Amino acid sequence: MKQIQMVNAVNQGVHIPVDYKEDEIRNVVRIFKALADPTRLRVVSALVKERSVCVSDIAELLGMSVSRVSHHLSILDKLGFTRHKQDGKQVFYTISDDCIVDILARAHEHVRGK
Repeated sequence: MKQIQMVNAVNQGVHIPVDYKEDEIRNVVRIFKALADPTRLRVVSALVKERSVCVSDIAELLGMSVSRVSHHLSILDKLGFTRHKQDGKQVFYTISDDCIVDILARAHEHVRGK
């Protein structure tokens, strides 16, 4: 299996090699593709702020239809970014992977110039 070696120069000035296998590259690309969609990014951001939120509350918060939000939550759920719990007729979602929160925080710092 091929490996691509990258260097992380940000970690306190120390160069740490990051070795990617082909399947790992595909998985990293899947993460960034999922977060590249503006609607999914808004949905994830809403979940980060609120911890556990039902679909209808996310839809109202973002000014979107429940079906549109549900569609994007389904994608995020399949990728393992979120988990859900049904309570009666309502479905509540939470972030299940703190790594996603870290990625968003770092990206936000980057675009703000920090």
